[in-house]
Amino acid sequence: MLKKILLLALAMMLVLAAFTSAFAEEVTEEKQYYVYTDNGNDLNVRDTPNGDIIGKVQYGQAVDVISFVNDYWAMISFGDGQGYVASRYIVTVDPEIIRKAIEEELDSYTGDPMTDIDAEFASAVDVDDYKITARPARVTSVVNMRWIPSETGRIIAKYKATEELVVLKELRYYLQVQDPDTGDVGYIHKKFAAR
Repeated sequence: MLKKILLLALAMMLVLAAFTSAFAEEVTEEKQYYVYTDNGNDLNVRDTPNGDIIGKVQYGQAVDVISFVNDYWAMISFGDGQGYVASRYIVTVDPEIIRKAIEEELDSYTGDPMTDIDAEFASAVDVDDYKITARPARVTSVVNMRWIPSETGRIIAKYKATEELVVLKELRYYLQVQDPDTGDVGYIHKKFAAR
């Protein structure tokens, strides 16, 4: 009986290893990656995607990404080996820069919605179109596309984590984006976008 259980466990590990490698996307560019959690907490490192927690990496810490596994997991160097973290918490911008940008944004609001919206529109610059993915504040929430670059704007559409959008223009704090499936154009806040 014990022999059958061990053989079954070994078979499951082999299937998991094959599944993981089949969906792994190698990191080809030399990029620096950081841990960024919305609440500033440390990030759990797991032995496999959805597996047991084997440690933590600190908020803001630079990490070496070995590969991205599907849309939800990243394999990172951890200790003398490797581990898996939720890829939505891996960013290419130092979290300290993100924190300062959010503080700057809050300080820049005048309190008059029309003045703030006008300033946001005035900051728009054309860019070569590029793709981003939605990055909600929580895994279970969504990113709202709004008809104007403001939290008070009417919501046009909602996007789950990792859904793709095309950036048409960059504003001070928002991105003008287009849904490649529907053609809808609207605005999402930069903090809810990942490249």
